[in-house]
Amino acid sequence: MILEKIANRNVVTIPEGATMEMAAKAMRERHVGCVVVVEEKGTRKIPVGMVTDRDIVVSTSAFGISPNTVYVRDVMSATLVTARKSDSFNHILMLMKEHGVKRIPIVDSEGVLAGIITTHEMMRVLSDELNVLVQVTDRQHQVESDRRPKLG
Repeated sequence: MILEKIANRNVVTIPEGATMEMAAKAMRERHVGCVVVVEEKGTRKIPVGMVTDRDIVVSTSAFGISPNTVYVRDVMSATLVTARKSDSFNHILMLMKEHGVKRIPIVDSEGVLAGIITTHEMMRVLSDELNVLVQVTDRQHQVESDRRPKLG
């Protein structure tokens, strides 16, 4: 399965110089739990970090610090885990497990932001596939019943 097919292409982005308050407002307006921090090079957006709703809580609110005094660049993930559009589903699962992250930005061959994949999308795909597997078993029982009538 190619990630490009299931990745969310409507990624909420924010520049490094934005405040955590701006990040929080962007998340609220778009109903998401994270923003991808980008460096803009013309029309190209290069992901350089990520800030989650949890980052806002543990870096500002937990200390009584106003989120309008803290910058995204000071809180964003130090090392951003990204994946290629052509990476496999299993590869992404392994990246998430290895790095302990639930969201991974997807980039093209030039490192430009192309989407984001989250555990939510991955669970939806797995759920759909498990449902098909149940249907296979149900169908197999029906085929067996049709081929071999009851005895006696």
